[in-house]
Amino acid sequence: MAIHDVMTSINEQDEKTVQMFIDRLEFRGKDPTFIQYRDAYLDKLNLSHASQVLDISCGTGVVARALVQRPDFSGHVIGVDQSPIFIEAAQRLATQEGVTARVAFQVGDVHALDLPVAQFDAVVAHTVMSHVAEPLLVLKEVARVVRPGGAVALFDGDSASWTFACTDHGLGKALEEGLIALVHNPRVMRDMPHLLRQASLEVTDVMAHVYADVGKGGFFAGPAEGYAPLAARAGLVSQAQVETWLAEQRRRMEDGTFFAACNYYAYIAKRTS
Repeated sequence: MAIHDVMTSINEQDEKTVQMFIDRLEFRGKDPTFIQYRDAYLDKLNLSHASQVLDISCGTGVVARALVQRPDFSGHVIGVDQSPIFIEAAQRLATQEGVTARVAFQVGDVHALDLPVAQFDAVVAHTVMSHVAEPLLVLKEVARVVRPGGAVALFDGDSASWTFACTDHGLGKALEEGLIALVHNPRVMRDMPHLLRQASLEVTDVMAHVYADVGKGGFFAGPAEGYAPLAARAGLVSQAQVETWLAEQRRRMEDGTFFAACNYYAYIAKRTS
């Protein structure tokens, strides 16, 4: 089966597409609801006793920068991402926010981390697991680098639950299926209890959220405009379908009848051995 997930193959994308994802990562990092979700799971990590935290597939460093600005955390963060362009952006933004003394970023493969065993007090994977090629392998690497008893936080969307209002329900279903197919592991958060056990990580807490974007389309308007053309480019839907669907989404944004929603989950786990 072809892989259509742009984040999985980010190093193969053109500059415009990469910049779109940089902008999206930073937008989410400033969204009040997403900040609430992020802070809710970070609060569970007992960071006051942590000296080193790993942020895997860190993107532009949104979570790493947030971590070092928390009053309950005085340690250091290492961020790893496969994209040199994301890492460059992360370093630039950390410099702008004056946090470079406590964060470091490096290019790396989260399936095979070039990091020592049991180095970290906590590991964070923020909107990562739905995009990696082999989720279980990544979780085993996480278990390898976190210390015994250390905490792991995994937060991601259940992409298969992503839905948009559309008057033509058949067209709406086609676009939803196309958008969901852009995510490599759209149901991985449903599999997480089993995957974590396989990786010798014990679930200690779970949080569930529904992000319902109703009215003007403040949060999901960007993905509608940016991702639907990617679905057409991948041959998952036709260009005509995208144009018709986007025209309706824009009308709904203008008249305040936009609707989109997605479920999000956060798992807190600890290394059991």
